[in-house]
Amino acid sequence: MAVIKPGSRVLARSAFDELLERRAVTGVQPGYDFPVVWVCSEEEWQGAQSEGREPEGLAWPADDVQLAQPEEPGHEAMVS
Repeated sequence: MAVIKPGSRVLARSAFDELLERRAVTGVQPGYDFPVVWVCSEEEWQGAQSEGREPEGLAWPADDVQLAQPEEPGHEAMVS
């Protein structure tokens, strides 16, 4: 079974029941009232990676975060 970890591509369910593509900044962590996963946008993730800093994220209820489908072999995103 796959586990959410920093850098994982995830889908975060919004209050409007939309699945938003995000990157996990952390794995599942204890929150104040419930477990959370800190997530950020792909742009923030890439910017932080290129600048050598930690990405800024938002705490999302872990129950509303799932791993995104892995890309098919041979269809990996190109890194420039």
